[in-house]
Amino acid sequence: MIENSLDTNQMYRLPWSKEDNPSGWIEVTTFCQLKCPGCYRGLAEKNPIRIHEDLEKIKSEIDLLISSRNIQTLSIAGGEPLLYPKIKEVVEYASSKGVKTKIFTNGVLLTENKLRELKKAGVTEFVIHIDKYQIRPDMKKLKNTNELREKLCRIFREVKDVNLGFILPVSGDDYSDLSDAIEICKKNCDIVNLLVLSPYKDVLINENKTFIENKLANPDIKQLSEFLSEQFKSKPCAFLGKIYSKDQPAWIFMVPVFYGERIIGYLDFFLYKKFQERYRKKKGKHFITVKGNKINPNSLLPFIFRKNAAEILRNIRNEKKNNPDKNLDLRYQVILIIDGPERINGKWNLCDGCPDAMYYNGKLVPSCLLERIKAGEDIFID
Repeated sequence: MIENSLDTNQMYRLPWSKEDNPSGWIEVTTFCQLKCPGCYRGLAEKNPIRIHEDLEKIKSEIDLLISSRNIQTLSIAGGEPLLYPKIKEVVEYASSKGVKTKIFTNGVLLTENKLRELKKAGVTEFVIHIDKYQIRPDMKKLKNTNELREKLCRIFREVKDVNLGFILPVSGDDYSDLSDAIEICKKNCDIVNLLVLSPYKDVLINENKTFIENKLANPDIKQLSEFLSEQFKSKPCAFLGKIYSKDQPAWIFMVPVFYGERIIGYLDFFLYKKFQERYRKKKGKHFITVKGNKINPNSLLPFIFRKNAAEILRNIRNEKKNNPDKNLDLRYQVILIIDGPERINGKWNLCDGCPDAMYYNGKLVPSCLLERIKAGEDIFID
């Protein structure tokens, strides 16, 4: 059993900042087919405003994020970005600027043809939101959410060379839906490189309090982290804190390492830091997204005297010895918990070095609190 105390002294504190951050966020539309409970954009509320943003405005925001943040990856969200008529043009523009693109989608419109089209435009990754509280038109012929996740894995395996991740909200101590997602991630580690868990937060002004309190109570982050450690045989290796409590983890990263479908180790804080630093030295940027999830075993050789690297290499040798006819790949998955902001003494305790920041009316703001900002609250990233 893997012990996990969420000890930030044993985790790499990511040096991301307002001006030097691997990620930028844009929202191209507020149209969406679904009304997901707890939607931070308020699209499950009555009569939400529906608009498609002007393409030139989006391009200017991309330019601003590149120049002011030194971003490596652009997150494209909504609403549902696949409903945006010019989504291909957005991906093409960002890619032409040398930026990787990550689309956050519910996946309802994601067909093999659409994936091929956006791959040609330059998309790097899709992060797909599927959970048990959704009422989805694409579930009519399927038994459960895992069948849908499996279907998407097959599409990505057929198209190749586009990253696939899943994101789902987590509520209370009910991990049934999460357990299903974990099963799929492990089984499809050749395709799935990311699993994001987002604990429900009361961030909307007119939140459905009854639903939140009765069904979606904020989970215990330490308990959730321990559950994931056990499932993925990994310890947290890196984190972002919060602005008023810098040792309180807001973003928590685990990186299990697979040989075939078997977990044979994980990246500890030292290895994760070294890979981050190597990328920074080579590219001049921090990274949050890289294409594919293969690891060259030789990249671990300089760290052979580190326990975690030695264990991974030893397990590879044993696997090859026991299965000489199998030619398997060494891969990783990123397991990420995002524990969003909460109020402390009347102030919002934002994620320190917020990666999901966007521009609104000329200010850099946390995307998760945009509805409060629209309603007049003065919240921005300092």
